[in-house]
Amino acid sequence: MHSVLVYHTISSPPQPLPGDIDIPAERFEQQLRWLSRWRRIAKLPETLRAPESDRLVAITFDDGFRDNLTVALPLLERFEMPITLFVTAGFVGREGYLSPEELREISRHPLVTIGAHGFWHRHFTRLPLLDARRELIESRRLLSHLTGTTVDFMAWPYGECDAHLEQLSEECGYRASWSVWKGNNARHSRWRVPLGCRDNMGRFIAKVSGAYFPIKFIERKLNQVRGRDESFQDTGTVGGEVASSWK
Repeated sequence: MHSVLVYHTISSPPQPLPGDIDIPAERFEQQLRWLSRWRRIAKLPETLRAPESDRLVAITFDDGFRDNLTVALPLLERFEMPITLFVTAGFVGREGYLSPEELREISRHPLVTIGAHGFWHRHFTRLPLLDARRELIESRRLLSHLTGTTVDFMAWPYGECDAHLEQLSEECGYRASWSVWKGNNARHSRWRVPLGCRDNMGRFIAKVSGAYFPIKFIERKLNQVRGRDESFQDTGTVGGEVASSWK
């Protein structure tokens, strides 16, 4: 199957961020160099229509950290690799995140497609239907207004969704949506592979090559056998993640 990779921030904070979502620039460059040699990198929409046997790799970023523009984009330009940037609309202008001007700048780049990531990065599976609908509609509306582009892709915060949310995403006008390890892996819950600071090159290659989902399946079954609630989150932003062994 295709591998859709999830990044967040390309940075080296003194302490790993919650969820281990930070990746040093040097390691990110090393990963891009490996991908340029061994995989075909495609724009995200291509993974929706290409045969699974093509085994494409697409790159996505969640949340909208400022270093996506200042650190990640120059490296992506070097390797000519496209990305989809899923922006949390309510974070635009916050410290550490893209400003409105920076969002407009990066949205004009030929390698970048802008998608939505909720308005406040909330747990959609815990929201009343009306609030979930509002988040989906208003995040898309604001991002379209700020960038002057059509925003019709989205990624579920924390990778969380269910069948009702998948249907709601379609009703709100999104062409497709991505989770991580939740939902039906259908058009509005396509699975992605999360990456973070604990992923050395061996783990990175294994994840990109298809090991992530079998490992997650085994973990899930073991948790069910042990009677434990599978409550870890697969991807998120600062302040809300418990990482599993293969985060």
